[in-house]
Amino acid sequence: MINVIAGAIFAFIVWYYFTKDDPTPIFGIYSVPGKWYYLKYAAFSCLYYFRKYANQYKAADTNTRPGQGVKAIANINEMDREQPLSEHAKAFDAVFFISASKNEKDKGIYVVMGCERRPMGMCNGLFYIGLPEKGMLCSKKIPDTVLFGAEIGEFGAEGIKITPVETMKRWSLSYKGQMWYQNDPSRMVDVEFNAEWTANSKHFDYDTDLYPPAVIRSISREKWSREYFEGLKTAHQSHYEQFGILKCDFTIENENFHMTLPSFRDHSFGQKRDWSLMHRYAFHHIFLDNGISLSVGVICQPCTATRFEVGVLALANGEVFPVEWVDLELWQHGEGGDSPNDYAFRCKAGENEYTIQVLVEYESIHYVSQEWEAKMRERFCKYIVNGISGRGVSEFHYRHKDGRPESAAKTDPEWYRKMCHKI
Repeated sequence: MINVIAGAIFAFIVWYYFTKDDPTPIFGIYSVPGKWYYLKYAAFSCLYYFRKYANQYKAADTNTRPGQGVKAIANINEMDREQPLSEHAKAFDAVFFISASKNEKDKGIYVVMGCERRPMGMCNGLFYIGLPEKGMLCSKKIPDTVLFGAEIGEFGAEGIKITPVETMKRWSLSYKGQMWYQNDPSRMVDVEFNAEWTANSKHFDYDTDLYPPAVIRSISREKWSREYFEGLKTAHQSHYEQFGILKCDFTIENENFHMTLPSFRDHSFGQKRDWSLMHRYAFHHIFLDNGISLSVGVICQPCTATRFEVGVLALANGEVFPVEWVDLELWQHGEGGDSPNDYAFRCKAGENEYTIQVLVEYESIHYVSQEWEAKMRERFCKYIVNGISGRGVSEFHYRHKDGRPESAAKTDPEWYRKMCHKI
């Protein structure tokens, strides 16, 4: 009798799960765990850990360190440099540097420079300087970032230049050209900037160092199909991050500045970067007064994962820990396009949980790709983390569907004024 009852209960459970509908994605975009979530979690865990440890065994056998999944660039000397662009029209190789601190009056100082190499001598490049005495300065073409005349194998064009010097240790950054004031877009000034970036932590490779349960959670909540797993392969990008120090000397209208700032850099590359695949992301790069640095983000790319929690924390001694979870929900923070300026979220890395309060001091919008497929809200922030103050940058990305306006090529002050008014 007991066996009959148990069999009936089991049959009911099987019937219930096969007939139960999966929950509807939030806003039709953000997947939530479905009826097979735990079964998929278990299955993908087996696959993920098998591949991870198989690659580690292979690396140990050849005295190399795996990266890029199975197709490793084992030699970091070959990884930490400009990468050959693929034959794809959207081939890319990108570096990004973020630095921030406070002055003696507890006001923010910010330096941001980035370059995304693209085919045919084109790149997406940007440069920002934020100073308490002057406000935010933006490189000449912002909100446009399309630059031309890049030399083969170099990061930069039209005044921006970023160069690797010593593998995983040093890079040089420079800019020479005009910038405009966000608080007075008609005012253009000559700027000459030179800096050296020096690492103070080991690099953190997204292919090998992310917290495994976070990766498994993100894949398990999606609807699986042959097309989905093919998308995982084709959308893959290699990405690694590292914390350091930026020593910079620069001149604004013959006024000299000398600064040493806590800093962050990343390097991303792959066969292609198709910004049209990305729906949204929110990243926060944080430098605390106690020497802790944190890079934490949530990504929504529907073809791979609609909620992907990523990040790394570095202690003052250079020890790094992967971010284990982030409770920030993208659909609750600026889904309509207006990113919040005062909010908080939590994450965990190492043995500690961190409550992060974000207060935006400046914000600038720029667009990426020649078609303006990506709209970036670059936000220069004061942070309070577990009661410790700090500074840094938050970047909110939005899929930009309106395309590139004809006025993007203009550089007249009136156009800048209109764009800043929209911001």
